[in-house]
Amino acid sequence: MKFYGFELNKSLSELRASPYHQQLGRKLCAAFIAQQQGTRLDTAHKKIEEPVGDLWLIMAEIARLGVVPENACDPVGLPNTPVM
Repeated sequence: MKFYGFELNKSLSELRASPYHQQLGRKLCAAFIAQQQGTRLDTAHKKIEEPVGDLWLIMAEIARLGVVPENACDPVGLPNTPVM
């Protein structure tokens, strides 16, 4: 499956069936909510319903792979260059 330049080896049905991806997706979602709302991580984790959405499952797979696309930019928008 291709997702915004990321090549994922698993289908959505495989991600939905994976307890690992469900748990990691839930944790990523909680981290995002906690950061956006300025709450504690454990409080945000309680707010998340089961099962998590497909977006968080895809994000969990990307995080698991540790993938960074070749055209990734830093927050300022400048191309990433190696630091020497």
